[in-house]
Amino acid sequence: MSWTGNPERDIADVMRLLYERGIVQVRGGNASIIDREKGVVYMSPTGIPRNLLDPRDVAIVGLNGGVIRGKPTSEWRMHLAVYEASPEAKAVVHAHPPHLLALSYRGLLPDPQYLTEVRVGARCIHLVPYAPPGSKELAEKVSSTIKATGCNALILERHGALVYSDKTIYHALDLLEALEDLSKIMLLMGK
Repeated sequence: MSWTGNPERDIADVMRLLYERGIVQVRGGNASIIDREKGVVYMSPTGIPRNLLDPRDVAIVGLNGGVIRGKPTSEWRMHLAVYEASPEAKAVVHAHPPHLLALSYRGLLPDPQYLTEVRVGARCIHLVPYAPPGSKELAEKVSSTIKATGCNALILERHGALVYSDKTIYHALDLLEALEDLSKIMLLMGK
């Protein structure tokens, strides 16, 4: 769901915020918003620097994966898998948060007991075993994890994080930022 009523603007804004916070690289990460009534998903595009993303750059994909407009993220399968596995999902954000990745390489998941925002925003946090980025295999693993656990915060092994919200893309962004902040706190604590 869009916060402003304009999903393209919200996606461009969220990608810029992710870049400014250092949670994605200039061409990394992706985000999407579903419009179930229209049967489409708005997605961040591939290849455009996140800090320069214009709402007109946002791609539109059908629920069957057919491209309607633009060049969607290479992770389009993963986004569609989330919406299929979780009918209440309205927005997805995927990034490569450095502190979260460092924590996961130590074999740890963010522990919600240390940060209220994560306790409130994440139903649960679950690790998704490695699969190549953008692959059908990764989309299938994400889908099966959501169906089995109901978690809305997933750590993608050796890759990054994926969160989704049943409210807005800004709620998903908030959760992703909280997971990165929590990971940094845990690393500073020596966890």
